[in-house]
Amino acid sequence: MIQRIAQRAGTALVSALMLVFSGCGGYGSSSYSMSSAGLVSNITISPTTASIIVNGTQQYTAVAKDANGNTVSGVAYTWASSNPSVATINTAGLATGMAAGTTTITAAVSYGGSGGGCTGPYCTPGTGMVTTITSNKATLNVTTMAMATGTVAIGMPLAGALVSLKDAHDQMAVAMTDAGGRYLIATSGLSAPFLLKAEDNQGRVLYGFGTGAGVINITPMTDLMVRMWYGARGTNAAAAFANPDRHPAPGARALTLLNKTLVALLADSLSSQGLDAAKFDLVATPFTADGTGFDRILDNTSVTSMSNGQIVVHDGLADSEALLSFDQAKDAVVMMVASHVHTHADISSATLILQ
Repeated sequence: MIQRIAQRAGTALVSALMLVFSGCGGYGSSSYSMSSAGLVSNITISPTTASIIVNGTQQYTAVAKDANGNTVSGVAYTWASSNPSVATINTAGLATGMAAGTTTITAAVSYGGSGGGCTGPYCTPGTGMVTTITSNKATLNVTTMAMATGTVAIGMPLAGALVSLKDAHDQMAVAMTDAGGRYLIATSGLSAPFLLKAEDNQGRVLYGFGTGAGVINITPMTDLMVRMWYGARGTNAAAAFANPDRHPAPGARALTLLNKTLVALLADSLSSQGLDAAKFDLVATPFTADGTGFDRILDNTSVTSMSNGQIVVHDGLADSEALLSFDQAKDAVVMMVASHVHTHADISSATLILQ
């Protein structure tokens, strides 16, 4: 009986010692058999190929997985451009074109470097060596060609949507959006202003317009701007896209007025997302369809057409509504705005002359 107890005690002691040595790396290479769950072993970034113009931007996203294939969240990536003179990239994965050329974008994460202590399966005990896991390489082309580029989103990106651009003389160019809703169309040889249409395989159609090459986003807000412009003239976007010679897009002055009006309507929501309404442009300010910033505003904003031709815009973040109607005799849009709808509505009105 005493012998059996001693044998059990000895077994327990050996097991305990094995655990101690295993945790401290005392069994040589056994320190590398520690669980790697939750530690990054693979990083994939997208898009793998993209093109932007000088001063244009491209948002990259990264997905990290551990050795078991599980997604690892909360990873602090180190983004890098192989040629910063062509394009730079910030800590959020937003690349900016600096000059014509090609560069490679990567994201990485490092482990170790703790002054010789063992911090996990990716460190070498007693050395403080650093192990770095680097993503696939993404190619970014920067061009000086005249390009129209932007994001097509409704609060989520419209991936795989067909974007058609028509110029003032009915010439057309097309492109498809990527997974992030971004598109790129060469505009060399085309005459501004441009009218754009985005349509996906779910039957969604959005319009937008721009006065030249550069960023031209296509969202429910730009679609509303198009509706306002043509509604004040007794027509609609579909008719205008079919015949832009007869129904020209607005020039820079009218487009600025439309943008200023709708930015003012969304001013409280823009501020709540840390965006400066004085600098924000619904058409030309780049954004990423990732549920944050301006995209969060799109998530919480609806535009509804009424049977009588009026349009209702509801801003869920700011709890406000606007009722739009048209005075075609004056090429005008009449707006009635109700702020704080569910508490104490403050009503204001304005008439927007679009000439």
